Amino acid sequence: MQRVIRTLGLVAMVALLVVALGVISAQDMMDNVLRTEIGPSDVPTLDPALATDSSSIQMLNETYIGLTMLDDETAATAAGIAESWDVVDNGDGTTTYVFHLREGIPWVKYNADTGAVEEVVDADGNVRYVTAHDLEYGWARTLDPMTGGEYAYVLAYEIVGGADYHFQDPEAEMTVTRDDVLFGAVDDYTFEVTTDFPKETQLSIYGMWMARPQPQWAIEESGELWIEPENFVSYGPFALWEWNHDEYISIVKNPFWPGTDNNPVPQLDGVVFNFLDSVTALAEYEAGNLDDVDDVDSASIPRIEADPTLSQELVIEDGSCSYYYGFSLSVAPMDNVHLRRAFSYAVDRQQIVDEVTQGGQTPATYFTLPSLNAAPQPDAMEELGFGIGYDPDAAVEELDIALEDMGLGSVDELPPITLLYNTSEGHRRIAEAIRDQWSDLLGIEVQLTNQDFGVYLDQRAEFPVWRAGWCFDYPDAHNFLFDVFSTTGQSDTGYSSEAFDALVEQAAAETDTARRQELYAEAEQLLVYEDAAIIPIYWYSDLELTKPYVERTYAVDNAEQYENWSLNR
Repeated sequence: MQRVIRTLGLVAMVALLVVALGVISAQDMMDNVLRTEIGPSDVPTLDPALATDSSSIQMLNETYIGLTMLDDETAATAAGIAESWDVVDNGDGTTTYVFHLREGIPWVKYNADTGAVEEVVDADGNVRYVTAHDLEYGWARTLDPMTGGEYAYVLAYEIVGGADYHFQDPEAEMTVTRDDVLFGAVDDYTFEVTTDFPKETQLSIYGMWMARPQPQWAIEESGELWIEPENFVSYGPFALWEWNHDEYISIVKNPFWPGTDNNPVPQLDGVVFNFLDSVTALAEYEAGNLDDVDDVDSASIPRIEADPTLSQELVIEDGSCSYYYGFSLSVAPMDNVHLRRAFSYAVDRQQIVDEVTQGGQTPATYFTLPSLNAAPQPDAMEELGFGIGYDPDAAVEELDIALEDMGLGSVDELPPITLLYNTSEGHRRIAEAIRDQWSDLLGIEVQLTNQDFGVYLDQRAEFPVWRAGWCFDYPDAHNFLFDVFSTTGQSDTGYSSEAFDALVEQAAAETDTARRQELYAEAEQLLVYEDAAIIPIYWYSDLELTKPYVERTYAVDNAEQYENWSLNR
């Protein structure tokens, strides 16, 4: 089918990007295009149904807006493409959310030939507007077992029939159909969803990236290639501009975005995200080729803090993520809980944050970020004797038990152990330090290997130990414990515990915050000590270097809203 488009001139953009740094060559835009970085690896996907990682989500948050969105400075749930919503108690134990969508938001696409963002229209010349039918298609595609979206389970649990439908074996006969799942378009601008498990986090979940409108016609026309620049359509504050894989990706202001209180019309003309490691990014920042760096090289922090100029441009704030190492519980020798415990006890977390990361991170003895709603607090965990930290004597004791369990005479008889991390100078330094701690205390030699981010995501479950991080999608402990480590979660550890699942499910249904904290504390103890499925290492701090001519906000949820930024060079 031929697609017809109607053009609204943006500017005459000759969008040639310099390969190394992604510098815009069009002089009339250069002063109003932000140059930044998004890590050393390519963005894995722009498909809302398939995205799982922070860089993909960052791009989707600028090009696709949800029913609701988080406020970038408070993490409060705010209106997105839904102007308002009603919450209806159906009197039968179910609750229906009725969302009223904003009208007049068109689907758009950047046209490289004309140098403009253009409205997309159908074969009859009618503008394609974002409707409740696009939402219905997006939700159905996300939840479809055939789609294979790894994050779909988060949405599935919040809809009557959603889990029964989504968790079916796609290779077997499906006994639950899409019609059994209670969501859909009432009319063009009304969308409703029914849940039998109402909780305060649902409004945030219904706005997450996997629950956003998706363009059926574009996906069916281009298949897997629909996310490439020549095919990609969107509707948010920015449109996809260029994507030179493994070098940079850029977004351009969407002049058709009407703006909301939370996601206003952008003041920037565009943003170029370069794929750079932290060392190179810092060098380019200091050379004046980048305006912002949000992955500050840890080894350079003492020099930055001592520099009279850079120190004024550095901001350190509490982070939104937990840094941890995961074990693949079915991969030898990490199928032994005592060996896993020994490895965790042997990590000197304080040394890591003092001598390696050096950026104000907080050593973690459990997983959940303490700042989240209903999260266990460090003092309470300590009083309970919960969590796991650095304890050399306990590490050696657990190692001895592990060797006896496995019938081994010494650590030299252990199968080879490899630690995997995604390619990054910061991750490499942490891995080297922890490898040395394991060697010095336990006498166990661990090999290190790294992979590009997309490959690492696909293969990490095959390695005995691997680096991981989790940043909150919505500010509640449920997002850390249930969404990651329940039986259907995102951990890749292979962790499965009926006792753990029962605790986090009970906590989700509980309305008393203090009781929820107690339940999550018990779940944490199972996760990090009793079953030792992971090694909690530290809670992040956010370190940003920003030029003084950049006016910006600092997102508390690890996803910047560049529509709130401006440049005054």
